[in-house]
Amino acid sequence: MKKMTGLSMVLAGYFLMISCGGIDSDAKKAAELTNQSIRQSVDLELEKSQKTYHKAQALIEKHKNTKTWNEFNRLYKMYRDQEKASPEP
Repeated sequence: MKKMTGLSMVLAGYFLMISCGGIDSDAKKAAELTNQSIRQSVDLELEKSQKTYHKAQALIEKHKNTKTWNEFNRLYKMYRDQEKASPEP
């Protein structure tokens, strides 16, 4: 019985790590795409901007109305604002 409990704990931890990694990478990618879309709009690359924006929205929609939303949204805003705050080359 102790082996089953230990195995269950290890598997639960593993799946938690995998799901959090997905949330982080999705949030980072969505933030990058959002900021890229804004830069493209400024450069009047409107068709590219629209496509990039839709890619970002698809990642955001993937997490809306799920138990991952709060964590995803927190990370997304952090990455989005982090890039806005850093100076452009």
